[in-house]
Amino acid sequence: MLKIRLIQLLALVTLLMPLATSAPALAQDAPTATDTSQDGDAVDESKLTDAQKANVAVLDEMLRVIRSGFYDKKYGGHDLVEMRARYLRRVVDANPGVDLHGVLKQLLAEFKVSHLTIIEEEAYRDHFAPEMDNSKVSQAGCDLTELEPGQYFVSGILQGSAAEKAGLLRGDRVVEVNGKPIAECGLLVDAGGDPGLPGVPHWFFRNPPEGEFVLKVQRKAESSELIELRFKPSSINMIAATRNSVTVIEHEGRKFGYIRFWHFLHDGMTAALRKALRGEFRDCDGLIIDLRGRGGSPMVMNACFAPFADPPPMRGFGMGGGNFNMPKWTRPVVALQDGGSRSAKEVYAHNWKHKEVGPLVGESTPGAVLGSTFVQLPDGSWLLYPAQNASGLAYGNAQLEGNPVTPTHPVKDLLPYSEGVDTIKDAGIKVLYDLVKELPKVEPHKEKSEEKEEEF
Repeated sequence: MLKIRLIQLLALVTLLMPLATSAPALAQDAPTATDTSQDGDAVDESKLTDAQKANVAVLDEMLRVIRSGFYDKKYGGHDLVEMRARYLRRVVDANPGVDLHGVLKQLLAEFKVSHLTIIEEEAYRDHFAPEMDNSKVSQAGCDLTELEPGQYFVSGILQGSAAEKAGLLRGDRVVEVNGKPIAECGLLVDAGGDPGLPGVPHWFFRNPPEGEFVLKVQRKAESSELIELRFKPSSINMIAATRNSVTVIEHEGRKFGYIRFWHFLHDGMTAALRKALRGEFRDCDGLIIDLRGRGGSPMVMNACFAPFADPPPMRGFGMGGGNFNMPKWTRPVVALQDGGSRSAKEVYAHNWKHKEVGPLVGESTPGAVLGSTFVQLPDGSWLLYPAQNASGLAYGNAQLEGNPVTPTHPVKDLLPYSEGVDTIKDAGIKVLYDLVKELPKVEPHKEKSEEKEEEF
């Protein structure tokens, strides 16, 4: 039996629930040897090939984990045994890997909740696990959004990554990769979305066997000219990118600090903010907190909230108010969010509005807020599943799942062919300026900060 690993993870990690590894697929409701699929074909499981049995083992382990650990013990009204029977034929007939996972995602989509999906093994290994232990992997350092079928736009670029240094811009449409149309390049890896919620496909790049990316991108909508960019993957993670994002923006004679929290999964985010508040941001008139992207740990979320207002105690999650040793920020501050600000970011944004810390600029969040955990399945892929309702993390015990956090200052993210222009960030700068323009300028500190360089 495969040993199951439970880890703190991607979305909003609130609870690690122990799962037995020796229970049958659906405990007392285990299926019979012959079952009927949604296509009406009987499946005699005693006659399956080894490859088909391996597919069924992935299905059964996925359903077992859901039965054992799913946050809703009514399973959204679904009968797991009946679901197994409906999908069994398709599972048996699927090719192992991506094809099988596509079938399983269709089953998971029926629950219509967030944080319930299959993550490919290499996506987990290269893009999720490193963010939890602060290891770095060689990667392009960008991700893509498929806004229309076959239309892949660069939606995120890690600060300090190879992609950024090569000149790739947010909003570039990637047309070719290493001499092939992007859809045929074989280098796209599903970044993991919620099959049960509305959304568009999101992709990572896997590293090319040749060791170099040669991208051809269309930068302007009105021009068919393609720009060629060459770069080799480099060692980076989102924690380093957050540290690299710390900048001071000068606007209309004012100084604004800026930090992009790519997630709240690791205390490196807390360290980056603490260091910036005691260093680069000390002489700033205002501050911009960028909440676009993944969720994370409640403790990191609260630590990064503490400079601006008191976080909720979250006693129902085994945590008190916390003493986070964070400097207090008393000048104007603005937060940015968009349709990808998930989970802990949504809780953060809700609490931000509840405490009236400052404006929220951007788009509504997706309403994807459930405490989740990863479990590895027998074929090496990972099941992300919701293990707990996260309402206890929000002021007022707000039910944020399915209820987006709306911005105080709505701004649409105009991604395609934006040539690197960030409409939400630019709007945040203007909103912050309106808050500080009548205030006295911050006098520069003459002494140097005594803050020691923190490890990340």
